[in-house]
Amino acid sequence: MSSEQAHGFSTRAIHAGQPADPTTGATVVPISVSSTFTQAAPGEHKGYEYARSGNPTRAALEACLAALEGGDRGLAFASGLAATTAVFQALLKPGDEVVANADLYGGTFRLLERVFKPWGITAKYTDDSSAAGFAELVGPKTKMVWIETPTNPLLQILDVAAIAAVAKTAGAVFVVDNTFASPYLQQPLALGPTSSSTARRSTSAGTRT
Repeated sequence: MSSEQAHGFSTRAIHAGQPADPTTGATVVPISVSSTFTQAAPGEHKGYEYARSGNPTRAALEACLAALEGGDRGLAFASGLAATTAVFQALLKPGDEVVANADLYGGTFRLLERVFKPWGITAKYTDDSSAAGFAELVGPKTKMVWIETPTNPLLQILDVAAIAAVAKTAGAVFVVDNTFASPYLQQPLALGPTSSSTARRSTSAGTRT
């Protein structure tokens, strides 16, 4: 457990990833609007090159949300669907299969059916939100198990730990959309086997808005 994880939720929400600015001493993390960062030589910089790949303000947000979620790293995106797209593109390839709950956020369903299905990535959906329902659909091509809990829009509650175990047995990546609960009420990383990969669709590395 990191020193930040040892603190309570409220303390992490206020202080994680938000040290005083070393240049000015500002208590609140300054908003960085620079699109480029000066380099001593090509590849020799202070951690940032271009705003599109890294930004001090975004890094502070990512560090704070990682601490709230109990993760090692956080990644912020411009929208929830941008994060979802990145997860699918980074972790799947043509011929792979996703198993998900049928009560799925419409944007995620459209991405799977209208964007990734033509790329050769298929999805199966279970109306049975129990671990057994997921286990029935998991097969040799299943590379990812994706769940939402509570679901959108019906607010069904899924057993994260039990379904994580199904994904682990199948050797599949386990992804949890934690939008509705947020890390304040639910931390999926603490509920699944440590060998499973758990990600979230988000505008802020943890919660889609």
